[in-house]
Formats: sequence, structure tokens, C-alpha cells
Amino acid sequence: MKKITLIFFLLQGLLSNAQSWLPIQQDTLLEKKHEFIFSGTADYASTSLHKSLTQKLFYGGEITDEIKDKSLKLHRGINQFGADLNAEIEYKNFQVNLFGKSTWGFTVKAGYYSFINALYSKDLFKLAFYGNESFVGNTASISGTQFAAYGYQKIGFGWLDKKSKSSISLNVYNLSNYSAALVRTGEIFQSQSIDSLSVSFDGRASFTNGASFFKGFGAGLDADIRLSVPTKKNKVVYYQFLAKNIGFTSLRESLTRSAGDSVFTFTGLSFNQVLNGSSFLDSNFSVLDTLGIQKSQVKTTVFLPGFLQFSKLVDVNSTRKLQEFYGIRLFLASAYTPLVFAGLDYRIPLGKISTLNFGLNTSYGGFSKLRIGLYSSLRIKNWNLGLASENIIGKTGQSILFRLQCAY
Repeated sequence: MKKITLIFFLLQGLLSNAQSWLPIQQDTLLEKKHEFIFSGTADYASTSLHKSLTQKLFYGGEITDEIKDKSLKLHRGINQFGADLNAEIEYKNFQVNLFGKSTWGFTVKAGYYSFINALYSKDLFKLAFYGNESFVGNTASISGTQFAAYGYQKIGFGWLDKKSKSSISLNVYNLSNYSAALVRTGEIFQSQSIDSLSVSFDGRASFTNGASFFKGFGAGLDADIRLSVPTKKNKVVYYQFLAKNIGFTSLRESLTRSAGDSVFTFTGLSFNQVLNGSSFLDSNFSVLDTLGIQKSQVKTTVFLPGFLQFSKLVDVNSTRKLQEFYGIRLFLASAYTPLVFAGLDYRIPLGKISTLNFGLNTSYGGFSKLRIGLYSSLRIKNWNLGLASENIIGKTGQSILFRLQCAY
């Protein structure tokens, strides 16, 4: 995987449902019959993992002590990490009269999504990258650690309001991969003489089994509701409520779940064996029985990490070249905190059928803290093309968004 280059242009032209992480334009005057949109996102963020470290983990290379130390300085008690990789294609038909209604059209969409979110302790980072040297005679705590990873796909069909550009679609989902872990209590103490080990553990881990691509099926919805609010100056401000992948899947096959709740002390097993020895983690190793780790097969429902956002839109028909946008968003994931964002959009006319937009936005929250993004968009006739980033100067994470649209 090559290093992501942060030179970005984003489509903002004939927009009726843009990439949700960037300003969406509202054009109620444009007449069109068909619209195709292809979008993709590759975004990861963290409160504490310096991107010099994550780049080595993702793209390969030596992780030096200097690189590890940069991340260690950013860590606090509990830390966040998340990644969102997706690609989506959508077709909108403004020509047909759905169910005989002249103001209704329809939309069809499909998408592929990978999502990871994690909460973890500073001690867990130190154990993973530095070993146990700083914990000899001390206690390492991994309490509060949570992790979940999803791989899923969707196909949706829905209603479209031709005037407001609002839409609601019902989706069916396939879950291809899922894993999750939760450590309510986790403490490991190794004596100063390294001859005894004490472990307190209460937690569980679950993951899907088998090579089948179709591990679970479910349903959900997307909603894009556009609101027009008149102002005292006889102008209209447009807002949007956006919901994506609010749904669930029911597993076809059972999850493998390992769970334990015990406190024990024993000798003959060093700290390094716990962390690095494959024999300890091997399900055939008898020490698992000593630890009270029990395995079971369970069938369950998996709720998807849906997305919610409320934001002010950019009005394409406004005479103002410089417009503000702002909003709040949330992923339905344990490691994601509510994120607020704001920015400015500047439009440069290039003729009757072409425009160029530049924008700058800042955000706080989510999987990270403060991030600053940059985008631009190019519209030529019926085509729009662009790339963007929400993180051009942040220490932790990288972001790239792509969008191609054709409306006619």
C-alpha cells in the first residue's frame, strides 16, 4: 500500500447527496433526470497513535524507539483508535413517478464497508511495543479495553423527493466478517524477582468462523432529510439530517466466544510468555483451563456501526461566493465521541457550466481530537470530480475521500 498523498479535490457541484464528511451543496433549481455517484473513503484516526507509527504498521518499515516514543508521549489513561474504509455507488432517477406520484423518484445503491474502533489503555500500548521491563514489580492494567471490527456490504432501494432532494432507502446487508473484545477488568502483576505472576481478568472475545463470505444477513435504512428554514431577510437556509447504515445482521453460523472471570497467582510462566509465547495463547495449551477461559458457540445479532449527522448545507443558488457550513456527527460505536465541525466554502465561476470550489474545515472529536481538512471541487458540464482530506496537519491519522458524479 503506497503512502497517501494529501493533495485533494472534492466534488461539490450538482450535489444532492455528497460525501457526508464534507460540505453538501443544495440545488433546488437544477432539473435533471438521472444521477450517478461513486464515492470512496479511506480514513483512520487516533487520539494517541502518531502517524509515523501507524504508517509503519500499515505500509511496512522499521519501528524505531524514536517513533514509539512519539506515540507514547501522546497517550493518556484510555485512548481511542478507529478506521473507516468504504466504497459506495448510487443511482437516482428523477424521471419516473414512483407509485404514480409526480414529485417522487427512486434511488438504488450498493456499498462495501470496513470499520474498526478500539478503546485501549496506555499500559496495553507499553506492553505491546516496549515489553514488560517497566512493569517488573508493578501492575499493568488493560481494564477498559474494547475492540470491534466489521466487514459488511449493502444493497438498497428507496424513495426520492424530486424537489427537496430528500430520500429514504431500505437496505439489505451481508456481514462478511466480525470480531469484538471487551476487557472489563484486566491486571497483570509480575514480581520484582520475575518468579511469580498474578492475573486478574474479567472479559470476553468473539469472532466469526469459517471461510464463507456470507456469515450473516440483515436489514436497515439510510435517510437523507433536507430542511429549508426561512430567515428574517427573506432568504432560506438549508439543513440536512443524514443517517447511514442504521441496521443489524443476524448470523447464519455461531460465533466463537471465549470468556473468563478469575484471579490467580502461579509460578513457572513469565510475563514475556504471556505476551509473546504462542503456547499460552494456543487453545490446546492447558494453562487456559487454569485461567478459567471458557469457549462457547453462540448465535447472536450484530448491530452495525451506523452513522448520524446534522449539518448546514451550502446553497448553490446563493449570490454569496463565500459560505459557511457546520454540524455534528456520530458513529454508533463505543470508541467514537460526538464530533463537531465547521468550515468555509469559496466558489469560483469558470463560465456558465463550470465552477471551482475550495474549502477549509476544522473538526474536534470522533476517534481523534482537533483535525483540519482541505478540499476543492471541479464541475465541468454534467461531471464532477474531486478528492479531499479531513486531516492535513494532524499528528495522528490520515484521511482521503474520492467522489465522481454524473448528472444529466
